[in-house]
Amino acid sequence: MAADAVSDEELLRSFIAGSDGSFTELMRRHEDRIFNLAFRMTGDRSDALDATQDTFVTAFRQAATFRFDSAFGTWLYRVGINACHDLLRKRKRWALQSEDETEREPDRAAVDLDESVAARLDLTRALAELPPEYREAVVMHDLGGVPYEEIARLTDARIGTVKSRISRGRRRLAELLEHTAPSTGSKDVT
Repeated sequence: MAADAVSDEELLRSFIAGSDGSFTELMRRHEDRIFNLAFRMTGDRSDALDATQDTFVTAFRQAATFRFDSAFGTWLYRVGINACHDLLRKRKRWALQSEDETEREPDRAAVDLDESVAARLDLTRALAELPPEYREAVVMHDLGGVPYEEIARLTDARIGTVKSRISRGRRRLAELLEHTAPSTGSKDVT
């Protein structure tokens, strides 16, 4: 039977029973999705790689705690969000004043990037400025395709709260992106 024909839950059961190769297959299936989530949540490639690694280490260690009452991918997504929150808290504690200089460097580099890459960078920066509860809901729903009901369950929030967070997050994103839209005039580079 092909590996793709086996469900995530069957692979997880196999891993719990002792098959390390099953966890490797789960990682292969989900690594891109978790990395994209982490990148959107952290706004930094290096941090996203760290959060992705932390997600899979936690999933490896906590696999036996999975209750099989939801999809494995949904549970893993929640583990990934928690890893991002942990990393962002640590980063906030260790932030230095030189962070302002570091944040300006991508702006200079973006001048040479094509428009789609620059737009993704703008989106990443804008997402990073959202309050965590808005960012989490927007990333899960709009970028991860997680349904409202599942977000409500994962975040222990009411469905109305989830919808409100997504709506407010989208509105705030639009405002932030409007302010970062490139001007048509010439820039004075000194």
